[in-house]
Amino acid sequence: MPASLNAQEARREHLQGSIGGGAISVALDYSTADDVTVVHHVTAGFVDSVWIQAHNRSAADVTLQLTLNPSDDANTTAIDLATVAVIIPAYNSYWVLQGDAFRLRGTNTTTITAHTLTGDINKVLLTGYVVRMNSGLLY
Repeated sequence: MPASLNAQEARREHLQGSIGGGAISVALDYSTADDVTVVHHVTAGFVDSVWIQAHNRSAADVTLQLTLNPSDDANTTAIDLATVAVIIPAYNSYWVLQGDAFRLRGTNTTTITAHTLTGDINKVLLTGYVVRMNSGLLY
């Protein structure tokens, strides 16, 4: 697949944290700033419209923490300011992002990450895709 996009062109791609479009297991608990599951990262010069569905495969509700485009992903204060909690009911799934647009911001190296409580590691799977657009064409 070509790396560049032409004017008025968009391309559907896998989340960068997945392997070949497969599910991403939320396997980390944020015991340190870098102890998170990388879900997706926007490439400089592009805007990604992100679609993510979270699947709870346990018999109890699980709280999924999603960090959305922090200004600095090595700074815990910046991470906390950009983190939202979503409760996924037992044996259920939710669309936690539905086409939200992200572009590279600040000094971050990851745009979207996820984590759960220690007892909920590997109970949530994430699936989805991105629609990538050339950001220079939007303004």
